Amino acid sequence: MQIVRGELQPWTDSNPTGGATLLALLDDLLPERVNRTLVAGPHSAEVIELAAARSAAVSVLVRSVSDAQELRAQVPAEHVTIITGALDGLVLAKPEKFDMVIAADGLDRVLGADSPALNWPQRAAALWEVATDDALAVVAVENEFALTGLYDRRPADERHGDDEWRPLHDDPDRPTSPAQVLAAIEGTTRLYAAYTAAGAIHTLLDADAAAGTRPGRPGARLATTGLAATAAHTPLLAPVDGGADAAARAGLLAAVAPGWLAIRGTSGGATHTAYAPAGDGVLLADLDGAEWTVSTGGGGKRLPDTESAEALLFRLAAAEDVPGFRAFAARLGAWANAEGVILLDDLYPEGDGFVRGVTELKTTADEKELLAAAWFRLKDRLLGAHRRHPWPPWITGTDDLVATWLSMSGVDAGPEILKRGREIADLVAEPATDQPDLRTVIADAETARVQAVELAGKVFGLERTLRFRDQSLRTREKQIRTVRDDLRSLRRSPAMRLHEVTAKVAKIRNPRKFAGALKRRLRKG
Repeated sequence: MQIVRGELQPWTDSNPTGGATLLALLDDLLPERVNRTLVAGPHSAEVIELAAARSAAVSVLVRSVSDAQELRAQVPAEHVTIITGALDGLVLAKPEKFDMVIAADGLDRVLGADSPALNWPQRAAALWEVATDDALAVVAVENEFALTGLYDRRPADERHGDDEWRPLHDDPDRPTSPAQVLAAIEGTTRLYAAYTAAGAIHTLLDADAAAGTRPGRPGARLATTGLAATAAHTPLLAPVDGGADAAARAGLLAAVAPGWLAIRGTSGGATHTAYAPAGDGVLLADLDGAEWTVSTGGGGKRLPDTESAEALLFRLAAAEDVPGFRAFAARLGAWANAEGVILLDDLYPEGDGFVRGVTELKTTADEKELLAAAWFRLKDRLLGAHRRHPWPPWITGTDDLVATWLSMSGVDAGPEILKRGREIADLVAEPATDQPDLRTVIADAETARVQAVELAGKVFGLERTLRFRDQSLRTREKQIRTVRDDLRSLRRSPAMRLHEVTAKVAKIRNPRKFAGALKRRLRKG
């Protein structure tokens, strides 16, 4: 292990850059053999091993002594040298220049505590100083104008903690747009919009393709999925989907990516338009005019570069075009098949039918159940994003809306079909976040406030009814008591006593016998 000026100890840089997506790009990009390679900054052992397989000698620059020791244990190859220290310390050491440079972690974690406060252009100049003029370079750049940063609900002083060490969080000279990156890194042959999740690069999308796509198209879906992966680790003010759609309409989707990955120099092989996770493998996608060619470990297919079925249905619903929605639903019902789960956001119209996208989810269900699941998922995403729609609110909380959509598709939905559709939709639903965005919280709070007002009105009405009933019961009780008092006074009156005597006399069956008996008793007395 070699040491240059600027090492940090004790220290460790968390979440080194790596992931299957980055490895797939580097596998296409790196030449079969170069003499000397520099890996600058914290990278995963897999990235270093791939660089070692394509290089006669590899130098790995990390600023942490503990990270260097761990890497040495993970990558014991003799032609791999672990250098501990800062980038400016490496420049002072004047090593033999490198034919290839990999800085996929960027240039923010390459300085030490004793390093001068170099801004981004100065750090980039230091990197080029140790590389040959025609060196192949892969350099990441963080975007301070990223949509996830704009939507970050944390104050600026709480976005960085003691688990990272960066000398300049506010760098006015950092490139913050694709055009500025191209100007800062001369000779860039390809620029990717990069979406990172906890250190691992999730999605890479060519910046020109990202700028040219529009909402609902395959490129926009790749970008939105990458943004969601980045946003999963950030507390947000609002979901990124709406902002991503607005940026795509303006042609600025590449400008609001979390960062970029620039490739300078001649690569060893052809690279693809996009790289993204796909099941256990990596999706490789190429855009040619109005058509995408996508391939995964399980094979390839061609996709039209058109809006998804979900985007079209959302637009029809927002426009309250129920006849148009019904016609599209009928078209969808005529096409539906049992080849797999139907994801309307990954389903693209072509001719009279549709083409499934890159996500393939198999399940044991017939086309009616799969169509029900697709409608349930559309309902969840429609209501979850608080989108406008023409249907009454009292049917959106039940299965009636999905049953209505299914009837538009020509399916008579029974309870079993709806139940099975709900189960499938729940299986493919997006995972819930532990920290909901503030816009959703505010919307839910407003809904709760309206419900509280409605319930308060119902309670007031019930209380008023109870008061009326209580007054009525009191009136009846008073009347009953008056009648009872009248009865008691009547029983004590002479007329009542006469009535009682008369009643008793009326009960005498033989008056003569009674009169004789009475006379005899009087005589004896």
